[in-house]
Amino acid sequence: MIGHRGEDFKNLYCGVHPKLQTLFGTKQPVFLCTSSAWGVMEASIRNLVDRGVLCCMCGAFSDKWLDVAKRCGKNAEPLQVDWGKHIDHKAVDRRLATGKFDTVTLIHNETSTGVMNPLGEICCILAKYPDITLVVDTVSSFSGVKIDMDALGKSIRTCRKAPESRILF
Repeated sequence: MIGHRGEDFKNLYCGVHPKLQTLFGTKQPVFLCTSSAWGVMEASIRNLVDRGVLCCMCGAFSDKWLDVAKRCGKNAEPLQVDWGKHIDHKAVDRRLATGKFDTVTLIHNETSTGVMNPLGEICCILAKYPDITLVVDTVSSFSGVKIDMDALGKSIRTCRKAPESRILF
């Protein structure tokens, strides 16, 4: 065992970090979190949501985002589709046009139903809304499906000609 504050851990982390960037398809920093999934969800909601969060819901795991957001006292609304269906990017657009949200949560691949949401199409919609952060859970698709984080962000920047994207995986 090595301590998390020692030189051995620092060296281990420095060796792993570039490999994580490759795996995520990004040159941006990658941060590790040792909490449960609930802890990461809560941290995301507490630190990113101000006006409101649109929770894209299409199964058991995506439904948890709404529960977490409400327990954190945030204004949260569901974008619910029947289990077995994917989130429609046009429905996301209609809801974001209301101006009520600054954050969107999305499960890329809903494990409970096997539905993969159209991440690229949803990211293209986000191009119209430069002040909205997209939080994407890729637990069951990450490393099994190529997700090029920087390319998705670049497509958003290209569409809206904005200097940066706000996508978190």
